[in-house]
Amino acid sequence: MPTPTISPPNLGPPAYISSFGFFPRPSFSARARRESPRARGTLRFKDAHTGVDVLLVGTMHYNPASIELAAASVRDLSSANALRAIVLETCPTRWAKTRRMQPRGSFLRMLLDNEFQAAVEARDGGDRDVVHSIPIVLGDQKIEDLGASAKATLRATWEDFSSPFDGGWARLWRDFAAAYAREVDSGPEDAGLSLRDLATDAPLALGLPVSFFRYPLAWSVKSPKVIVPFAAFAYTLSELPNWLSAVPRGVALGASALGGVGVQNLPSAEESAVSILFLVLDVLEVVFLSSLFLKALLATRNDVLSRSIRETCVDAANARLAAGSGDTAGAGVGTVVAVLGAAHLNGVQRRLMEDASDGRASGACWTERGDEYERAPVVAE
Repeated sequence: MPTPTISPPNLGPPAYISSFGFFPRPSFSARARRESPRARGTLRFKDAHTGVDVLLVGTMHYNPASIELAAASVRDLSSANALRAIVLETCPTRWAKTRRMQPRGSFLRMLLDNEFQAAVEARDGGDRDVVHSIPIVLGDQKIEDLGASAKATLRATWEDFSSPFDGGWARLWRDFAAAYAREVDSGPEDAGLSLRDLATDAPLALGLPVSFFRYPLAWSVKSPKVIVPFAAFAYTLSELPNWLSAVPRGVALGASALGGVGVQNLPSAEESAVSILFLVLDVLEVVFLSSLFLKALLATRNDVLSRSIRETCVDAANARLAAGSGDTAGAGVGTVVAVLGAAHLNGVQRRLMEDASDGRASGACWTERGDEYERAPVVAE
């Protein structure tokens, strides 16, 4: 993958301001901000099709450091009059529920502080009634489509897993390797976001307990249906030791019974069956979760997210040209900011930098129209 074009120059990590006053507030010196090649958790480059500047802000959902990073990125570009649009990793259904259940100023808004609402509020400058020309774009796959995508992925994975002698396991390995290289790997010279970038981010690490508290709480509040299966799963795990203790134990045998070999407590048939069953379940867990994560949660959604960002760049460039300024290389358009989960950054960047096609016909882009979000019209080539 080509090395990202850093434009405009990145000034490094913004000062961290916690969502709550009692969290640590590590600061970065001005020299560190000047010399840092990029702010932690962000990627800057030019879209290959339009030449428009793109800033991907990688976040850990509900993490105070990520919340401040998203808000500071929007504030800095807005104050420099260089912000063109904000793309959020959400869809109309999820965004409507978030805005309805935790409006600005509410207790839930404070308790479930998040990077998406923080970015929008940073655009508004604290004025909830301000009307901006900077659009908010909901660029993720619809939650209604995610279930179908996950089912299709699991079905295909099972077909390959159950066909070891028909090339199924070889296909699984090839698919995993290809998906990892495309969606996760940071590329040559760490052009993307590497594990080291996340592991050495002290504010992000300090905010981990907050993320672990808020994330399941948000799911419980916004989607209470998940509580029952989650509780059933947790109960099953907690009761497994008791169930296993009821399995008949093997019979102790002396040395004479085994030709001089001293062995005690040989496993019974039930114990052997349980051991084999758990081994198979462990393998299935790794295979299915890996497939679900790499394909349904990353690859498919990265396709949708990258097309939404590309569509936003095209709209921004066309609007600039229609106004009689800018050029076909995207100069003077401004920056499209996309606030995404950190796991999406490398795959989305790779698509936007390597693929120069338009791809507008299959995007999933909903743009702000007052208090509503409308699907952007498909523009024929």
